[in-house]
Amino acid sequence: MSAAALRTPVRLQILLIMLLAVLVLFAARPAAADDNASPPATQPAAGRLTLTGSTDLSNLVSLWAEAFRQYAPAVSLTIADPGSAVGLESLLNGSAEAVLISTPLSDHQRQRFIDRYDYAPSTTPVALDGVAVFVNTANPLASISLPQLDAVFTRTLRCGAKNPIRTWGELGITGELARLPISTVGLSDDSGAYYLFRHKALCAGDFRPDFKAILGLGGVQTAISNDRAAIGFASSALRSPGLRIVPVARRNDEPAIAPTAKAIRSGHYPLARTLAIAYNLPPGRNITPALRAFLDFARSAQGQAIAAKAGYVELNESP
Repeated sequence: MSAAALRTPVRLQILLIMLLAVLVLFAARPAAADDNASPPATQPAAGRLTLTGSTDLSNLVSLWAEAFRQYAPAVSLTIADPGSAVGLESLLNGSAEAVLISTPLSDHQRQRFIDRYDYAPSTTPVALDGVAVFVNTANPLASISLPQLDAVFTRTLRCGAKNPIRTWGELGITGELARLPISTVGLSDDSGAYYLFRHKALCAGDFRPDFKAILGLGGVQTAISNDRAAIGFASSALRSPGLRIVPVARRNDEPAIAPTAKAIRSGHYPLARTLAIAYNLPPGRNITPALRAFLDFARSAQGQAIAAKAGYVELNESP
């Protein structure tokens, strides 16, 4: 066989290898604009988002918002904080896309939404919390039960107590404090804590006439810090050198439980609650990129770490 004949198969192999390389390069090239390619899934979220809602979440949301602006700088985020009741009205009338809520929507609230839109609102949990009972650090009260809280805070006595409790001596406190009347304070009715406390601690009864409803955690902190005869309720995220959290028992004959992360997450703490964002999402529609980005951030490891640092409880226990 001649040398030229031997070289022919070699040339064919080289040509085949070159052709294969061209096909691979063509298949791997970036799609041109006219290829109708979808945008990459990792592109930054953009748009506008206005959140409104519960005063219970104002400090947490402020911390989230600060970090979120670094996480999604293309999203214009506005935080309004008129209180959960007004926030739900904003969701109903369409002036807000999402609402921060610190207690579940009531049947009445949910039905009003359904009556207007013909579908239910959507909710996404973002953290956990407890409504804690606070006293002044000079007060030695070791624990209190839900029936006792009802007797202290209410005028209707729906939880089983026969008589109201009006002095600290009636709660077993001795000394000078025993003779002092109990001063009751707590968050006002534009907060979810007010409604949860009224529902669970007062058996949906009415607060006593001299109960002081205060707007914001700072107001509750000041009222109790300045009055050793005061007792009040607010988010367990509230921390102050002048306050002390009192463990709560479901019944008089049961052990009292402090609002620790474990007790809140398990539901053993009697006044545990889930913090969530409620939003208007019609059936068959996708959540807006801006809201999706915020929910993803709030539920991410970074967002949950911020919640824990602010005194709230992460949705899942940290590894």
